[in-house]
Amino acid sequence: MLIALLEEIAAVGRGLWVRLPHDAALRALRQLDTQPPEGTASMQRDIAEGKPSELDQQTGAVIRLGRQAGIPTPANDFVYAALLPQERAARERAGLAMCAQPDN
Repeated sequence: MLIALLEEIAAVGRGLWVRLPHDAALRALRQLDTQPPEGTASMQRDIAEGKPSELDQQTGAVIRLGRQAGIPTPANDFVYAALLPQERAARERAGLAMCAQPDN
């Protein structure tokens, strides 16, 4: 799944004329592999703790930009849809509005 996410992100970038190396996804994966096993991303910690996260600003942005560029993002669509109920609940508890949805 992680490789699919990284490949989609690179494809979206290329679809928007961002110059990336042909192995950008592999390079990103190698960089992630250098992190300690117990390390977590801030979005992962926020979601695990029931806090509002950057789901829309990160994954939602990939989806929106993919649509703009005509690049399918099925892995990112899946992750977004899977995490959206938790994100909505966290934002409701915090009294925060949801950001723009990818399908808007």
